[in-house]
Amino acid sequence: MRELNEIRRDINAVDEQLRELFLKRMSLACEVADSKAETGDRIFKPEREAEILAARAKGLERGIRLKYVSLLEAMIRKSRECQYAAMLERFPERFPLSPETAARPVRTMFYQGVEGAYAHQAARALFPDACHQSVSTWDEVFQLVHDGRADMGVVPVENTTAGAVNEVYDLLLKYDLSINRSYIQRITHCLAAPAGATLETVKRVCSHPHALPQCASFIKAHGYAQQQEPNTAIAAEKVAAANDPTLAAICSREAAERNGLTVLSEGVNDMGSNETRFIAVSPHLTSLPGDNRVEICFSLRNEAGSLDSVLAMLADYGIDMVEIHSRPIKTSPWAYIFYVDFIGDLLQPDVRALLYQLYEELPFVKVLGSYRVDTTEEPA
Repeated sequence: MRELNEIRRDINAVDEQLRELFLKRMSLACEVADSKAETGDRIFKPEREAEILAARAKGLERGIRLKYVSLLEAMIRKSRECQYAAMLERFPERFPLSPETAARPVRTMFYQGVEGAYAHQAARALFPDACHQSVSTWDEVFQLVHDGRADMGVVPVENTTAGAVNEVYDLLLKYDLSINRSYIQRITHCLAAPAGATLETVKRVCSHPHALPQCASFIKAHGYAQQQEPNTAIAAEKVAAANDPTLAAICSREAAERNGLTVLSEGVNDMGSNETRFIAVSPHLTSLPGDNRVEICFSLRNEAGSLDSVLAMLADYGIDMVEIHSRPIKTSPWAYIFYVDFIGDLLQPDVRALLYQLYEELPFVKVLGSYRVDTTEEPA
């Protein structure tokens, strides 16, 4: 048996050879890009790549064949990435998007709920000088913005306890709106009831369907029944109108005070770091100074490793992905749209090359927005 150091010397020698061959492979890929730029030929040719993989792996034993094919797939993918970057540098007009680079004035914006709701607080923080108007549903917010009757709409997209707000993600595609801003609102729920009520007199609590599970432990500990309402602030309004000591609302302190309710307990949410991310949507895709996040969605071909390939592309371009989830495509059973949020902006060369490649290679891609993330400085 050979000494370990001797084996490592051989490995180092092989690695040096691989390095030189890799650099040569990437150089040849750039030559291919130059040729395709002249002929207008497509960079991505899955049938051609399948032929290459089959020919190169022929005769290898299954275990090593799978590993070798995986290595070749990564090499071919990186070659395509070099070609897309070279092509986009030579022909910047091929970038599939034309984001606006100047902010439009926001005079009117809509949110779901009533004054004092968390969405109202986020709307004030994002657009303090705008006229804030409330509607009953998220769908109405999107419809009004889509129809041009509002400059912006503010809606929640995820909570650190309850997770993604799936309906909002579906509405982004339904109405073809873009995310222009994002705001993280610290959420401190309180239990509010009419004057004279106590924790012992309360038998039922009402709130938004996303707020109730955020306070599940508190509700269970007190044995309260649950009642869903369209909004936390609407729940406060209903409790005030009922003036029933057995009924309480889970809402913000602001909503409780606006409706003359007594705060029986504050901080009733299970997690002390409870936060909700709100987004501002408009019909216009923008790329503004200070933007540091991009959100995209895409569908995939029904092939082994298709999602892994996209995630590998993000890593190859040095993209820092911060969130991913999926939603079913209602018209195609067992097919999904994937949503990915990553750090970057639409003016970065690596981001542009990545998006160019995704638009060329995937059956469906949409950039949902480019934005910056703001955060509350004090708990609400």
